[in-house]
Amino acid sequence: MRLLRFVTIPALAALAACATNAPPVLPGTVNAPPPPLAAAGDALLTGTVWRWTETVMNDDTRIKPDAPERYTLEFQPGGMVAVRADCNRGSGSYVLNGSALTFGPLAMTRAMCPQGSKDADFLRGLANVQGQLFRGDDLVLTLKADAGSMVFASSRD
Repeated sequence: MRLLRFVTIPALAALAACATNAPPVLPGTVNAPPPPLAAAGDALLTGTVWRWTETVMNDDTRIKPDAPERYTLEFQPGGMVAVRADCNRGSGSYVLNGSALTFGPLAMTRAMCPQGSKDADFLRGLANVQGQLFRGDDLVLTLKADAGSMVFASSRD
């Protein structure tokens, strides 16, 4: 009886240590977190490709791309953005808080675009974005220090 007690108590302790509260993993299931959901404010930005039509500076200087479809933003749920700047592509993060919008660092390819490209103007503008608003169907990104705004047309048109 004494031997049974010495064998039973450690065996029960070992079984208790192996028990977990996690649900069992079933065959054919994926144990991954669900994809991030878009914040309520993201809904108007996501689901379209935004084509850059112009930048208007506060001194009325206008910068217009020859081919707006080569300068695009595609906002994704969860704070990521895909960017096309003429012959270069990349991605990065964005933070939307009400009407305030900022971009994190953008990881871009560094191909040399043809002469006359507006890729540098486009990327410089994105680095200075501080907010967003809608004017009709257009997305307007306001620049820091009230320097001007970048205007984008929706691909939903």
